[in-house]
Amino acid sequence: MYRSLSQDGSFKRLVNVKAPKMDPEFEKTYRSYYPKLFRIATKMLQDSEGAKDVVQDVFTAYYFAMNNEKVIRDTKNWLVRSTINKGIDYKRKTARTVMMEKPLETNESPQDEAPDILNAIAHLNEKEQTLVVLYSEGYSYKEIAEMTGRNLSSIGKTLSRIMDKIKKHVL
Repeated sequence: MYRSLSQDGSFKRLVNVKAPKMDPEFEKTYRSYYPKLFRIATKMLQDSEGAKDVVQDVFTAYYFAMNNEKVIRDTKNWLVRSTINKGIDYKRKTARTVMMEKPLETNESPQDEAPDILNAIAHLNEKEQTLVVLYSEGYSYKEIAEMTGRNLSSIGKTLSRIMDKIKKHVL
């Protein structure tokens, strides 16, 4: 039994309301894919709180898609692609917010920043970051091509060029 303070200061009894039962298929999918999607989002955003928000949004969209009987042929690819897209949206949104809140600082020089791999990845464009994140998560070239909609034959060459960019930035 739950009680609530009413406007006149007395307690009133609220009806016991049970949370709706979770769909077993959704719960299984959530438990299976949450850790991997969280890692992908964290690598993309470099922010664990933002990554949690992104993955929550992905699973919310997935839940509604399931309940609206949307046909999802490959759950893993759908979830990864949604995580990437929502991660990109989140980065764009937060970049605009930071630009509006943070004054331009001109007294910092690029030499002050330690050149590391994460910093190098952060300087890649969104498509390149997506490929690096998926590759670092152990996806095959074929899976990456399916998830990104890119041509399979271009994945290896593109990743090679991206790795060269990262090396140049780090060295």
